[in-house]
Amino acid sequence: MYNAVPRTAQAWRALFEPVFRDTGVDIRVIEHGWPDPIDALWKRPDLCCGFMCGWPFVRSGAMQAIATPVPAPARYEGLPRYCSEFLVHEVSGWRSLEETFGHRFGWMAADSQSGFNAPRAHLARFATAQRPALYAQVRGPLGTPAKTLDALRDGEVDVVALDSFFLDLCRHHQPSMLAGLRCVAATPWTPIPLLVAAPGVDGAIVARLRRHLLGIHRVPSYAPLLADVLLQRFVPPDVTSYRELESMAHFATERGYEVIR
Repeated sequence: MYNAVPRTAQAWRALFEPVFRDTGVDIRVIEHGWPDPIDALWKRPDLCCGFMCGWPFVRSGAMQAIATPVPAPARYEGLPRYCSEFLVHEVSGWRSLEETFGHRFGWMAADSQSGFNAPRAHLARFATAQRPALYAQVRGPLGTPAKTLDALRDGEVDVVALDSFFLDLCRHHQPSMLAGLRCVAATPWTPIPLLVAAPGVDGAIVARLRRHLLGIHRVPSYAPLLADVLLQRFVPPDVTSYRELESMAHFATERGYEVIR
């Protein structure tokens, strides 16, 4: 889910190949991407050390948490958090989220925290009985962060909401992807997607990976590998913190804003 561009995918592989080698865990790296849905990856019984969105993680009640990444950019303040950024074209002239109302919104996937749940809860604050629908047209699911970004760039929609860490990886490895786009608002910070293993994976393997990942920021050879994926370190998962993501879904429902509209 964080293979923002090919160069980013290479950087993740460069980080995790020595992780698996150093821990002695026999893990096969697989390529998973569009058009295969991300939830198909999360349903694999042999999934081990894959990133999972926090909202489906807490809803699953079964996935094993391995470790949580801490992004390196200063705005994350050394915390395992992220947000959703609302993006528009600079030529629109819009500088606030409210200016996008009445236009076309595109959302990524119904089981995505950053691409649906967080922006829905944020937009629910603006919906009223007099104005239950904020947009003239809503398109979704668009599939992946990259496909959602393409829909905006190609003019199929006027505003989207995307994972801030995904966008920072784009800014780092291929800034041209965001040329001509502007962030007009951001959702509150929430717990970032974490590394997980399927319920049936041996707990001893999970523990071994966790121990190693929590210490790699102190190993000099890992420093450039972490830097290339914009990570400061990994920390122990605070599983209970992800419950707030379900609370955001309840808030939108209570406001009568079950879907983005």
